[in-house]
Amino acid sequence: MTEPSRAVFLSYASQDAEPARRIAGALRHGGIEVWLDQSELRGGEAWDASIRRQIKSCKLFLAVISANTQARE
Repeated sequence: MTEPSRAVFLSYASQDAEPARRIAGALRHGGIEVWLDQSELRGGEAWDASIRRQIKSCKLFLAVISANTQARE
């Protein structure tokens, strides 16, 4: 798992998973560690607790804002 204190946490709406993966790939290509839930969470893991822990300890929280995020309640 990526070291939480050094990683960028990438937050996105589930409908934006593909653009989020492309953003994460570009950041990683530039040498930046990225925490992306689809690649970092493991089966059977307490997802909510893991995500909250990553958010609290990340170096940078990056929110992907789109029409999908605006439509969420």
